[in-house]
Amino acid sequence: MKKLLAAAMLVGAFGLVAGCQDEPEDKMDRAKEDVSEAMDNMGDAADEAGAATEQKAREMTGNEKTTGEVIEDKMDAAGENIEEAYDASADYVEDKGEAVKDSAVESKNSMERAIEE
Repeated sequence: MKKLLAAAMLVGAFGLVAGCQDEPEDKMDRAKEDVSEAMDNMGDAADEAGAATEQKAREMTGNEKTTGEVIEDKMDAAGENIEEAYDASADYVEDKGEAVKDSAVESKNSMERAIEE
């Protein structure tokens, strides 16, 4: 309803401003366009109200998850994704750490052999 009221007020204000400067035919054309636009806005508002009513009916009859349940499912999935990403990054860091350690030991042994020769 707020959108409809705002649209109607905006259309009215534009109509008054435009009405002071144009010919009668232009005023009539503009008025037709304004009415058409207002009707479109009312149709959009009705569609939104219908969708909201349908969603609420589904929630009340138990045929569809409530908004809270949908949010909870999405939060659980996000938590699982974060956990998997953390585990993967921890494994990666551990593997790279072991590789660096092995490389350092090998370099140390190689230097010791070079010194002995």
